[in-house]
Amino acid sequence: SLYAQTTSNRFSERPDSIATHKVVLDDQSKLISWIVPHSKAYDQFLHQRWNFIKTKVPYSPGPAPRSSYPQYYFYCDYDNKNFGVPGSWMNDIGEKIPNWFENARLYYAYTGDASVMDIIKDFVDYTIEHGTSPSSFAWPDFPYTTTNAGDLDFRGFTDSKKLILHEIQVDHAGDMGLTYYRLFLFTGDVKYKTAAIKVANTLAKNARKGSATRSVWPYRVVMSTGKITAEYGANWTGCYSLLDGLVKANLGNVAAYQDALVKARDFILQYPMKTGYWTDGHSDTDVNSHTYRSNLSASNAKLYMFDHPEFDPDFKTHLPELIKWTEEFFVFRCVPGEPAVQWGANIVGEQDMFLPKMDYQTARYAAECARWYAVSGDETYREKAYRSLNWVTYCNDGDGMAFESPLSKDVSSWWSDCYGECPRMFYHVFAAVPEWAPPGENHILYAEGVLKDVSYQDRKVEYTSTVNNGTEFLRLAFKPEIITIDGKNISLRQEPTQEGYLLKDLGHGDYALTISHKNAGVIHISR
Repeated sequence: SLYAQTTSNRFSERPDSIATHKVVLDDQSKLISWIVPHSKAYDQFLHQRWNFIKTKVPYSPGPAPRSSYPQYYFYCDYDNKNFGVPGSWMNDIGEKIPNWFENARLYYAYTGDASVMDIIKDFVDYTIEHGTSPSSFAWPDFPYTTTNAGDLDFRGFTDSKKLILHEIQVDHAGDMGLTYYRLFLFTGDVKYKTAAIKVANTLAKNARKGSATRSVWPYRVVMSTGKITAEYGANWTGCYSLLDGLVKANLGNVAAYQDALVKARDFILQYPMKTGYWTDGHSDTDVNSHTYRSNLSASNAKLYMFDHPEFDPDFKTHLPELIKWTEEFFVFRCVPGEPAVQWGANIVGEQDMFLPKMDYQTARYAAECARWYAVSGDETYREKAYRSLNWVTYCNDGDGMAFESPLSKDVSSWWSDCYGECPRMFYHVFAAVPEWAPPGENHILYAEGVLKDVSYQDRKVEYTSTVNNGTEFLRLAFKPEIITIDGKNISLRQEPTQEGYLLKDLGHGDYALTISHKNAGVIHISR
């Protein structure tokens, strides 16, 4: 069904508009992007958002040293109608850092623009220095995931009286540990490896057998005392990825990590995968329930399984079921008076207690639908991805300012969601549907593993993969004739699970290239 507005939305006096843009419809009266040319709409969206971060973000209010840092260091959000005055709610550092890193590394691989990696590296450095628990704590050397708005040292979100000093969300702390490890892979700086191993050691020490009411790790703890304040959560793929990466690299306490990995996988497959209780309250709520639903937790599990289908032997059954779960609970459940569908685009809410439709949750849904289309060949999922991602592009103005929730009153725009979590989903879409990447250009569309030393030249692309058993997706404006890893030729294959490459003719001299390799190394592609 279609939903057309007959009154203005909260950011425009024009009817039939989303945020600041009047809608553009195709001959089926369904939504297409406002950005032209349409063949580069998604590409331009990504550039707009990074350009905004680079050129438009004000510094934090004083005094010094706060005034030396951009507002996203110390504040979670901004008001689109009063931009420049930072939000006063809190700082969701445990969501911001991992999502910004993922967006930065994927944009760097896509463009070769290393400046975005400098931005996130500086941000991570500040966070490690000002937001890590003391070694004397019950949960030692572990990241703080929340703090109050404007805090220079991160010690917990206490202003709301929902959480207390030193209280953190364990899942988001694990996500931060994964970021530290991936930044080590990118830079080679051992301080990030050391920080990651310390996070992993604390996770391994506190892993436990999960149940329907107690997850493999407690959802929230007070780090100073070890007191558990919420027993159940389900957002554990970041923790799992950190431990798995260290095991594969033979770093840290491998035996303890392996034991924790078994417990984590068993919990995910035995409980939330079966019950549907993907619990996570993000970083600013006091959710304490084993029957709470959050789209974030389920979405992270879906995206992980697309990259690692071996995690779940029944992934081909569970993935479409989980997409339908999102539709049931977060598309078709709505804030009263708000639509589930606009001009053919499914739009998505966040969690049981917060259902406003949001750009980043809709981008997550588009990524999942696109990747399931790539697995299944079911065209209905390609259509769902296309319409929903088109809707997301309307959540930018021409300068790249994000409008996170254009339909809902009194919902501000969050730095973590809009400039990390939302744009990084576009690369999953490109991997699944390379036809939607810009024609006549060379791009690494997506890689689950960290890439470095990315170089684009005329009819030549080079990069270094830092992981074994890696896969990279590219769109090229030439037909590659030479593809090597560490100087050794790799061959055309028929199956993506084999080492080698797959090549698809996209027409007009463009090709989609998928490279799979067993070993890390320097990959060279040329004509």
